[in-house]
Amino acid sequence: MLSNLEVKWLYDVIALEECRSFTLAAEKRNISQPSFSRRIKSLEAALGFSVFDRSVNPPQLTPQGRIFVGYARNMLDDMDFQIGRIKGDHKLKQSIRIDAAPSLSVLLLPDLLAEYTDGPDKVFFVESINVNDAVFNLKEGKSDFILSFYNEELMNYPFINHKIFDSALHLVTPCDPHGQPLFSLDGDTLPLMKYANDSYMGRQVNQVIDRHPEIVFQLRFVSSMSELLKRMILKGDGVGWLPYYSIQQDLEEGRLAIMDPSLSLNIAAYVYRSGARLNLTAERFWHYLKGRKS
Repeated sequence: MLSNLEVKWLYDVIALEECRSFTLAAEKRNISQPSFSRRIKSLEAALGFSVFDRSVNPPQLTPQGRIFVGYARNMLDDMDFQIGRIKGDHKLKQSIRIDAAPSLSVLLLPDLLAEYTDGPDKVFFVESINVNDAVFNLKEGKSDFILSFYNEELMNYPFINHKIFDSALHLVTPCDPHGQPLFSLDGDTLPLMKYANDSYMGRQVNQVIDRHPEIVFQLRFVSSMSELLKRMILKGDGVGWLPYYSIQQDLEEGRLAIMDPSLSLNIAAYVYRSGARLNLTAERFWHYLKGRKS
């Protein structure tokens, strides 16, 4: 089967994935639209499955097509890189594309990248986006890794994962200059700085709130960004759940205090990727992550 594949077909299928239009993709590849369509059909015939679902407009990748396009993109990237090195162009760099949950992109990812010293032949492209967009990008082969919290969909084939660390969400109150809590559970109503309901943190916190109807909260502020919630809480505007990795120093220095440990909940961060082979540099980064002590 592989002997029947032509490299130009791989570039064709990536162009069609990006354009989602046979006409535009043909223009991008500088061939006629009928010739372009025939080349896509020849690729699919050689593979033995459809890469695109043409029954919808614009055409969409099939489940098998999503896996294949990610593989094709990484294979071409790796081939271009290796040919460049053979030709003596040592300035070439391979990209590592990472989508990260907002709080992890700010608080964890810089340390992960700073610790990684495997040569200069890499360029990191990092996007801080919501998990739904990140999952879509990974499925479409537009990113190499997702750094996020537990996601059931990504725990199964065709994805693989590695746990980066365990942590906890704590309900915290701001403190006065003497380190005394500004709010307590004995008060009447607690002003709440809360995660958006459609975020991972928001869903976890909602479960705790539902289990404790005796605690009365008044919603004051909503965001999916834990660092923004933290700033609002530190200003004294209310209480909220924050991850331990972002507040450890604030707890030690008396700016925040945990209100009740029984209201805390465990969380874990994972790195997710496709099971298809990535480019050489991304594969080395994956092995670094797996060998890193959490």
